[in-house]
Amino acid sequence: MRHARAAIAAIALALIALLTPTVASAAEQETSPMQERVDEVIDEFGGEQIDWNEVSWDDGDIVLTLDPDLNLSTTGKTTKSVGVTATASKEDCASGKYCLYSRAFYDGNKLTFSACPATHTSFSKLGGAPRSIMNDRASGKVRAYNGTTVKATLNARTGTSNISGVTKVTCS
Repeated sequence: MRHARAAIAAIALALIALLTPTVASAAEQETSPMQERVDEVIDEFGGEQIDWNEVSWDDGDIVLTLDPDLNLSTTGKTTKSVGVTATASKEDCASGKYCLYSRAFYDGNKLTFSACPATHTSFSKLGGAPRSIMNDRASGKVRAYNGTTVKATLNARTGTSNISGVTKVTCS
């Protein structure tokens, strides 16, 4: 009986020794590329992370959804991301909102606006000027400008899939 206890104690100590490096290495896991992008956005623009690829501002009235297929830093350099297995709903602009996309054809990073209180002239969070815009509200218009020139007027439930040179977006 005495030898059995000693053997069990020795096995337990051996298991602890074997498991300790695994626990330590799990604690030292690297941050995912998407988490690095989310952290970079929050470091530069503030906001709060609300999902694995989303940051919000103004109590959720503005939400940035980062496209997992892009590795877009806030400096504007674009490269393909490697090793991301989840997918984002890039094409969907939720009913009652309007959305700006970093790429044509409702693709890329997406800024979603729930409210229509102001003019938006800073697209840095998006990674640059929008290339497509969707107005999925039941009423009202979204206008895209280049300076003071109207480039597009989007009635409710319409969009423009390929636009360039946008410097300002307003809604009414």
